[in-house]
Amino acid sequence: MSVFRRLAGRIRKPKKEAEEAEEDPMPEFSTPAEEVTVTPLTTPPDYVATRREPTPVGTLVAEPEKLQIDAAATQDLAKAAHIEPQTAAEIVPGRALKRDKEGRIHIKIVFYGPSLSGKTTALRWLFANVRSISKGKIVEIHDELGRTTFFDFVPISASHKVVFDVFTVAGQRRHASQRISVLREVDGLIFMADSQPEQMNENIASMQELRIALGTDRMATLPIVVSLNKRDLPNALPIDYMLQMLGLEGYPVFDTIATEGKNLLRMFQRVLRDALIFKVGI
Repeated sequence: MSVFRRLAGRIRKPKKEAEEAEEDPMPEFSTPAEEVTVTPLTTPPDYVATRREPTPVGTLVAEPEKLQIDAAATQDLAKAAHIEPQTAAEIVPGRALKRDKEGRIHIKIVFYGPSLSGKTTALRWLFANVRSISKGKIVEIHDELGRTTFFDFVPISASHKVVFDVFTVAGQRRHASQRISVLREVDGLIFMADSQPEQMNENIASMQELRIALGTDRMATLPIVVSLNKRDLPNALPIDYMLQMLGLEGYPVFDTIATEGKNLLRMFQRVLRDALIFKVGI
């Protein structure tokens, strides 16, 4: 009897397993895994379609071969603006000073960089928030899109003897002539780069133009401060990557947010101090 029961159990077991297999079949793999999208219930439907993912470190976002900077044309514009190699007097602090009728020394500071990198926004913030020094009038010239097409000019009197004339330039490519003319007799420069990946080519083009227009000797001696702006954006490029691509390692660098004023005052104080030392020797 026990033998019969064992045989009957063996016959029923495969049948039972077959029934369980029919109730719980194996999933089919006809749909590739990458085509399956899972969206958390707490995430709004429109967020998934519009959100911007941070750019991974090491992602190539700049293509210098597509910049198309005309070196000869830029040199011609610099020549027309009378930007020439430094004289011996300019190299010696206190020798080549620009004075007005009242005997005050004028030091020229220029914000340089690509269009929409934040130059005018930074200048407006400084004009509104720097209260320790007296300020003149801010002059702004705009095009139909609200961009600066020539320059913003703010005479800032640090004392009765020194006046800083602060300019920003138009970043659009079509304003190269006006932009380069503002570089004439510059005493200190703030290069403002845009931290967005899609603007890296414009950053590089602007820096190339600046190097060509000023020439090797002025680039080597002119006080230059670097502002990497828009650092609050989720896809802001790594600082080391930007400096390497722009060839700006070794310069004073400030990560800034012009809309909030982050690090703008420190950056501004640094370029004013360096320009004073460079021109006056104090």
